[in-house]
Amino acid sequence: MLIAALFLQAAVSGPVLPEPKSVLPRECPKAQPGDASIVVCARGQEEFRLRAVPERYSSDPQALPKAALKISDNTVAAETEQGDVGGFTSNRVMLRLKRPF
Repeated sequence: MLIAALFLQAAVSGPVLPEPKSVLPRECPKAQPGDASIVVCARGQEEFRLRAVPERYSSDPQALPKAALKISDNTVAAETEQGDVGGFTSNRVMLRLKRPF
């Protein structure tokens, strides 16, 4: 039974991955004799750049719903905040467990 579970765990599920992009260097322009310029040839980094957030999202923190989960009578809530600690920015997460008594 254990061997069957191991084989099932190793099975591949999901869509087939797309073909990887070529990592071979492309044709770079050659520097002319006597030219002091430096030619850099590399893959474009445009795919890794961050894009602007669409305007449909609100930057108002009060507009987001509160992250809370109710488990029977208990309530678990999560909040985040950003503060300044000795000149450095500190990101914090607070988890709250509310239990009636």
